[in-house]
Amino acid sequence: MKTLGVLIETEDEAVSRKYYQKNKTSLQFLKEYGIYMSYIPYDYAIFAEIKKQGEKNGINVIPLFGNSLTLEDCNQCDSIFCIFEGVYAFMNGGYKQYHNHMDILKKTKAKVFPSQKMQQFVINKHQYLTYFKKKGYDIAPTNFINIDKYNVSTIMNFIQKHKFEKVVIKPELGAFKEGFTIVENPSSQKLQKLFTKLKKKQYKRLLLQPFLEEFNKFGEIKTYWINGEHLYSYKQTWEKGDGVFESQEAIDPDLLKKCHETAKKLLNDISKDHEKLIQCRVDFACCIDNTNICRDYFINEIEICPTIPEQESRGHGYVPLAQAVLKACV
Repeated sequence: MKTLGVLIETEDEAVSRKYYQKNKTSLQFLKEYGIYMSYIPYDYAIFAEIKKQGEKNGINVIPLFGNSLTLEDCNQCDSIFCIFEGVYAFMNGGYKQYHNHMDILKKTKAKVFPSQKMQQFVINKHQYLTYFKKKGYDIAPTNFINIDKYNVSTIMNFIQKHKFEKVVIKPELGAFKEGFTIVENPSSQKLQKLFTKLKKKQYKRLLLQPFLEEFNKFGEIKTYWINGEHLYSYKQTWEKGDGVFESQEAIDPDLLKKCHETAKKLLNDISKDHEKLIQCRVDFACCIDNTNICRDYFINEIEICPTIPEQESRGHGYVPLAQAVLKACV
Protein backbone atom coordinates (compact mmCIF):
# COMPACT_ATOMS: atom_id res chain seq x y z
CA MET A 1 0.00 0.00 0.00
CA LYS A 2 1.32 3.43 -0.96
CA THR A 3 1.75 5.99 1.83
CA LEU A 4 1.07 9.66 1.23
CA GLY A 5 2.13 12.18 3.87
CA VAL A 6 0.28 15.49 4.13
CA LEU A 7 2.44 18.19 5.70
CA ILE A 8 0.26 20.32 7.98
CA GLU A 9 0.26 22.40 11.19
CA THR A 10 -0.28 25.96 9.95
CA GLU A 11 -2.91 26.58 12.68
CA ASP A 12 -4.57 29.07 10.30
CA GLU A 13 -8.07 29.85 9.05
CA ALA A 14 -10.67 27.64 10.72
CA VAL A 15 -13.42 26.16 8.58
CA SER A 16 -16.97 27.37 9.10
CA ARG A 17 -19.55 25.77 11.36
CA LYS A 18 -21.57 24.96 8.25
CA TYR A 19 -18.63 23.04 6.75
CA TYR A 20 -18.14 21.15 10.01
CA GLN A 21 -21.81 20.15 10.21
CA LYS A 22 -21.72 18.88 6.63
CA ASN A 23 -18.49 16.89 7.09
CA LYS A 24 -18.38 16.13 10.82
CA THR A 25 -18.32 12.35 10.42
CA SER A 26 -15.08 12.47 8.44
CA LEU A 27 -13.57 15.15 10.71
CA GLN A 28 -14.00 13.44 14.09
CA PHE A 29 -10.71 11.54 13.89
CA LEU A 30 -8.85 14.88 14.04
CA LYS A 31 -9.47 14.84 17.81
CA GLU A 32 -6.63 12.30 17.95
CA TYR A 33 -4.28 15.14 17.02
CA GLY A 34 -5.57 17.58 19.63
CA ILE A 35 -7.88 19.46 17.26
CA TYR A 36 -11.04 20.91 18.79
CA MET A 37 -14.13 20.54 16.65
CA SER A 38 -14.91 24.20 17.38
CA TYR A 39 -11.71 25.28 15.57
CA ILE A 40 -10.51 23.11 12.68
CA PRO A 41 -7.68 24.78 10.72
CA TYR A 42 -8.10 24.63 6.95
CA ASP A 43 -5.02 22.42 6.44
CA TYR A 44 -6.39 19.75 8.80
CA ALA A 45 -9.69 19.87 6.90
CA ILE A 46 -7.83 19.35 3.61
CA PHE A 47 -5.85 16.49 5.16
CA ALA A 48 -9.13 14.90 6.31
CA GLU A 49 -10.57 15.15 2.78
CA ILE A 50 -7.44 13.61 1.23
CA LYS A 51 -7.49 10.83 3.84
CA LYS A 52 -11.17 10.10 3.19
CA GLN A 53 -10.64 9.83 -0.55
CA GLY A 54 -7.37 7.94 -0.08
CA GLU A 55 -9.05 5.23 1.97
CA LYS A 56 -11.53 4.66 -0.87
CA ASN A 57 -8.60 4.08 -3.23
CA GLY A 58 -6.42 1.92 -0.99
CA ILE A 59 -3.93 4.66 -0.15
CA ASN A 60 -2.55 5.17 3.35
CA VAL A 61 -2.71 8.92 4.11
CA ILE A 62 -0.87 10.11 7.21
CA PRO A 63 -0.22 13.54 8.75
CA LEU A 64 3.24 15.07 8.94
CA PHE A 65 3.64 17.94 11.38
CA GLY A 66 5.71 20.88 10.19
CA ASN A 67 6.90 22.15 13.56
CA SER A 68 8.47 18.82 14.57
CA LEU A 69 9.24 17.34 11.14
CA THR A 70 12.07 14.79 10.91
CA LEU A 71 13.74 13.03 8.02
CA GLU A 72 12.51 9.73 9.48
CA ASP A 73 8.92 11.02 9.31
CA CYS A 74 9.32 11.86 5.64
CA ASN A 75 11.09 8.66 4.67
CA GLN A 76 8.16 6.50 5.78
CA CYS A 77 6.19 8.07 2.90
CA ASP A 78 6.25 7.37 -0.81
CA SER A 79 5.18 10.95 -1.51
CA ILE A 80 4.47 14.14 0.45
CA PHE A 81 2.00 16.91 -0.27
CA CYS A 82 3.01 20.17 1.43
CA ILE A 83 0.52 22.61 2.89
CA PHE A 84 2.83 23.72 5.72
CA GLU A 85 5.77 25.46 4.00
CA GLY A 86 9.11 26.98 4.87
CA VAL A 87 7.67 30.40 5.69
CA TYR A 88 5.83 28.86 8.67
CA ALA A 89 9.07 27.22 9.82
CA PHE A 90 10.79 30.62 9.70
CA MET A 91 7.94 32.33 11.56
CA ASN A 92 8.06 29.68 14.30
CA GLY A 93 11.83 29.28 14.68
CA GLY A 94 13.78 31.71 12.53
CA TYR A 95 16.38 30.78 9.92
CA LYS A 96 17.64 27.77 11.88
CA GLN A 97 14.24 26.05 11.75
CA TYR A 98 13.65 27.24 8.18
CA HIS A 99 16.93 25.78 6.89
CA ASN A 100 16.37 22.54 8.82
CA HIS A 101 12.87 22.22 7.35
CA MET A 102 14.03 22.82 3.78
CA ASP A 103 17.01 20.49 4.23
CA ILE A 104 14.71 17.63 5.30
CA LEU A 105 12.51 18.11 2.22
CA LYS A 106 15.63 18.09 0.05
CA LYS A 107 17.09 14.91 1.57
CA THR A 108 13.99 12.75 1.89
CA LYS A 109 13.63 9.78 -0.44
CA ALA A 110 9.90 10.59 -0.74
CA LYS A 111 8.63 12.51 -3.76
CA VAL A 112 7.72 16.01 -2.54
CA PHE A 113 4.90 18.14 -4.03
CA PRO A 114 5.67 20.93 -4.70
CA SER A 115 9.36 20.05 -4.75
CA GLN A 116 11.77 21.61 -2.29
CA LYS A 117 13.43 23.40 -5.21
CA MET A 118 10.12 24.87 -6.37
CA GLN A 119 9.21 25.97 -2.85
CA GLN A 120 12.60 27.68 -2.54
CA PHE A 121 12.02 29.45 -5.85
CA VAL A 122 8.67 30.91 -4.70
CA ILE A 123 9.75 31.71 -1.13
CA ASN A 124 12.65 33.73 -2.57
CA LYS A 125 10.42 36.36 -4.15
CA HIS A 126 13.29 38.08 -5.95
CA GLN A 127 13.82 34.88 -7.97
CA TYR A 128 10.29 34.47 -9.24
CA LEU A 129 9.68 38.19 -9.80
CA THR A 130 12.91 38.40 -11.82
CA TYR A 131 11.73 35.35 -13.78
CA PHE A 132 8.32 36.95 -14.44
CA LYS A 133 9.93 40.15 -15.70
CA LYS A 134 12.31 38.20 -17.94
CA LYS A 135 9.32 36.34 -19.42
CA GLY A 136 7.58 39.64 -20.19
CA TYR A 137 4.92 39.72 -17.44
CA ASP A 138 3.95 43.01 -15.82
CA ILE A 139 5.15 43.41 -12.23
CA ALA A 140 5.43 46.46 -9.98
CA PRO A 141 8.75 48.34 -10.13
CA THR A 142 10.84 46.52 -7.53
CA ASN A 143 14.19 47.05 -5.84
CA PHE A 144 15.64 43.90 -4.28
CA ILE A 145 17.63 44.58 -1.12
CA ASN A 146 20.18 42.37 0.64
CA ILE A 147 19.91 43.61 4.21
CA ASP A 148 23.53 42.63 5.00
CA LYS A 149 25.12 44.59 2.15
CA TYR A 150 22.88 47.30 0.78
CA ASN A 151 23.80 50.73 -0.56
CA VAL A 152 21.27 53.24 0.69
CA SER A 153 22.32 55.78 -1.98
CA THR A 154 21.48 53.27 -4.73
CA ILE A 155 18.09 52.61 -3.13
CA MET A 156 17.36 56.35 -2.86
CA ASN A 157 18.36 56.80 -6.52
CA PHE A 158 15.80 54.12 -7.45
CA ILE A 159 13.11 55.89 -5.42
CA GLN A 160 13.93 59.33 -6.83
CA LYS A 161 14.16 58.03 -10.40
CA HIS A 162 10.59 56.72 -10.16
CA LYS A 163 9.41 59.74 -8.10
CA PHE A 164 7.94 57.55 -5.34
CA GLU A 165 6.48 59.60 -2.49
CA LYS A 166 5.53 56.51 -0.53
CA VAL A 167 7.04 53.00 -0.67
CA VAL A 168 6.27 49.54 0.64
CA ILE A 169 8.90 47.28 2.21
CA LYS A 170 8.21 43.51 2.21
CA PRO A 171 10.52 40.89 3.75
CA GLU A 172 11.04 37.84 1.54
CA LEU A 173 10.12 35.43 4.32
CA GLY A 174 7.29 37.59 5.59
CA ALA A 175 3.70 36.37 5.64
CA PHE A 176 0.37 37.72 6.87
CA LYS A 177 1.83 41.26 6.67
CA GLU A 178 4.62 40.34 9.12
CA GLY A 179 7.36 42.93 8.58
CA PHE A 180 5.27 44.70 5.92
CA THR A 181 5.96 48.44 6.26
CA ILE A 182 4.76 51.58 4.47
CA VAL A 183 7.28 54.44 4.42
CA GLU A 184 6.05 57.93 3.57
CA ASN A 185 8.49 60.48 2.16
CA PRO A 186 11.32 57.92 2.25
CA SER A 187 14.79 59.14 3.24
CA SER A 188 18.15 57.44 3.85
CA GLN A 189 17.66 57.81 7.60
CA LYS A 190 14.18 56.31 7.62
CA LEU A 191 15.24 53.35 5.49
CA GLN A 192 18.38 52.60 7.49
CA LYS A 193 16.41 52.69 10.75
CA LEU A 194 13.80 50.31 9.32
CA PHE A 195 16.41 47.93 7.88
CA THR A 196 18.15 47.73 11.27
CA LYS A 197 14.82 46.84 12.88
CA LEU A 198 14.02 44.16 10.29
CA LYS A 199 17.53 42.70 10.52
CA LYS A 200 16.96 42.09 14.24
CA LYS A 201 13.96 39.97 13.22
CA GLN A 202 16.36 37.83 11.12
CA TYR A 203 15.10 38.98 7.72
CA LYS A 204 17.84 38.90 5.09
CA ARG A 205 16.19 40.04 1.87
CA LEU A 206 13.63 42.77 1.29
CA LEU A 207 11.53 44.03 -1.59
CA LEU A 208 10.95 47.75 -2.03
CA GLN A 209 8.00 48.73 -4.23
CA PRO A 210 5.87 51.85 -4.73
CA PHE A 211 2.81 52.24 -2.55
CA LEU A 212 -0.04 52.23 -5.05
CA GLU A 213 -3.09 54.16 -3.83
CA GLU A 214 -5.27 52.22 -6.27
CA PHE A 215 -4.22 48.95 -4.59
CA ASN A 216 -6.38 49.71 -1.55
CA LYS A 217 -9.29 50.95 -3.64
CA PHE A 218 -9.34 48.36 -6.42
CA GLY A 219 -7.65 45.59 -4.47
CA GLU A 220 -6.34 42.25 -5.64
CA ILE A 221 -7.92 39.70 -7.92
CA LYS A 222 -6.90 36.29 -6.61
CA THR A 223 -7.19 33.36 -9.01
CA TYR A 224 -6.93 29.77 -7.77
CA TRP A 225 -5.83 26.92 -10.05
CA ILE A 226 -5.59 23.14 -9.82
CA ASN A 227 -3.36 21.36 -12.36
CA GLY A 228 -3.31 24.50 -14.47
CA GLU A 229 -7.11 24.75 -14.65
CA HIS A 230 -9.03 27.61 -13.08
CA LEU A 231 -11.24 26.65 -10.12
CA TYR A 232 -12.40 29.98 -8.69
CA SER A 233 -11.44 33.63 -8.26
CA TYR A 234 -12.31 36.38 -5.82
CA LYS A 235 -11.48 40.00 -5.14
CA GLN A 236 -10.07 41.46 -1.95
CA THR A 237 -9.97 45.18 -1.19
CA TRP A 238 -8.56 47.07 1.80
CA GLU A 239 -10.09 50.53 1.40
CA LYS A 240 -12.60 49.91 4.21
CA GLY A 241 -10.44 47.94 6.61
CA ASP A 242 -8.68 44.60 6.93
CA GLY A 243 -9.96 43.05 3.74
CA VAL A 244 -13.33 42.92 2.06
CA PHE A 245 -13.98 39.79 -0.03
CA GLU A 246 -16.07 39.81 -3.19
CA SER A 247 -16.97 36.79 -5.31
CA GLN A 248 -15.84 36.53 -8.90
CA GLU A 249 -19.34 37.51 -10.04
CA ALA A 250 -18.59 41.01 -8.72
CA ILE A 251 -15.50 41.37 -10.92
CA ASP A 252 -15.69 42.96 -14.36
CA PRO A 253 -15.87 39.90 -16.68
CA ASP A 254 -13.49 41.41 -19.27
CA LEU A 255 -10.94 42.17 -16.58
CA LEU A 256 -11.33 38.71 -15.05
CA LYS A 257 -10.89 37.11 -18.47
CA LYS A 258 -7.66 39.06 -18.99
CA CYS A 259 -6.33 37.93 -15.59
CA HIS A 260 -7.26 34.31 -16.31
CA GLU A 261 -5.50 34.39 -19.69
CA THR A 262 -2.34 35.82 -18.12
CA ALA A 263 -2.40 33.33 -15.22
CA LYS A 264 -2.96 30.39 -17.59
CA LYS A 265 0.02 31.44 -19.72
CA LEU A 266 2.16 31.95 -16.62
CA LEU A 267 1.35 28.49 -15.24
CA ASN A 268 2.20 26.95 -18.61
CA ASP A 269 5.56 28.75 -18.54
CA ILE A 270 6.25 27.57 -14.98
CA SER A 271 5.31 24.03 -15.98
CA LYS A 272 7.77 24.10 -18.90
CA ASP A 273 10.63 25.89 -17.12
CA HIS A 274 10.25 24.46 -13.60
CA GLU A 275 7.54 21.91 -12.76
CA LYS A 276 3.81 21.36 -13.06
CA LEU A 277 2.01 22.59 -9.96
CA ILE A 278 -0.84 20.71 -8.31
CA GLN A 279 -2.22 23.98 -7.00
CA CYS A 280 -1.35 27.63 -7.34
CA ARG A 281 -2.87 31.00 -6.57
CA VAL A 282 -1.95 33.85 -8.90
CA ASP A 283 -2.70 37.29 -7.46
CA PHE A 284 -3.18 40.40 -9.59
CA ALA A 285 -3.02 43.96 -8.25
CA CYS A 286 -3.77 47.43 -9.57
CA CYS A 287 -2.43 49.73 -10.98
CA ILE A 288 0.99 50.60 -12.33
CA ASP A 289 0.18 53.53 -14.62
CA ASN A 290 -3.48 54.53 -14.68
CA THR A 291 -5.94 55.63 -12.03
CA ASN A 292 -9.16 56.48 -13.84
CA ILE A 293 -10.07 53.35 -15.79
CA CYS A 294 -8.58 50.53 -13.82
CA ARG A 295 -7.22 48.01 -16.31
CA ASP A 296 -3.45 47.85 -15.74
CA TYR A 297 -3.47 44.92 -13.35
CA PHE A 298 -0.08 43.30 -12.81
CA ILE A 299 1.04 40.05 -11.18
CA ASN A 300 1.57 40.86 -7.53
CA GLU A 301 2.59 37.42 -6.29
CA ILE A 302 2.02 33.70 -6.55
CA GLU A 303 1.44 31.13 -3.83
CA ILE A 304 2.05 27.43 -4.43
CA CYS A 305 1.06 26.40 -0.89
CA PRO A 306 -1.71 28.99 -0.48
CA THR A 307 -3.91 29.47 2.53
CA ILE A 308 -7.34 28.26 1.41
CA PRO A 309 -10.14 29.39 3.73
CA GLU A 310 -13.09 27.10 3.02
CA GLN A 311 -15.43 30.11 2.86
CA GLU A 312 -13.28 31.64 0.13
CA SER A 313 -13.82 28.67 -2.21
CA ARG A 314 -17.46 28.30 -1.15
CA GLY A 315 -16.64 24.90 0.29
CA HIS A 316 -15.86 23.34 -3.09
CA GLY A 317 -12.09 23.71 -3.16
CA TYR A 318 -11.10 20.79 -0.95
CA VAL A 319 -12.66 17.92 -2.90
CA PRO A 320 -11.04 18.67 -6.29
CA LEU A 321 -7.76 19.48 -4.54
CA ALA A 322 -7.80 16.12 -2.74
CA GLN A 323 -8.51 14.35 -6.03
CA ALA A 324 -5.64 16.18 -7.75
CA VAL A 325 -3.23 15.44 -4.88
CA LEU A 326 -3.99 11.71 -4.90
CA LYS A 327 -3.68 11.52 -8.68
CA ALA A 328 -0.37 13.40 -8.79
CA CYS A 329 1.27 11.99 -5.68
CA VAL A 330 0.28 8.34 -5.97
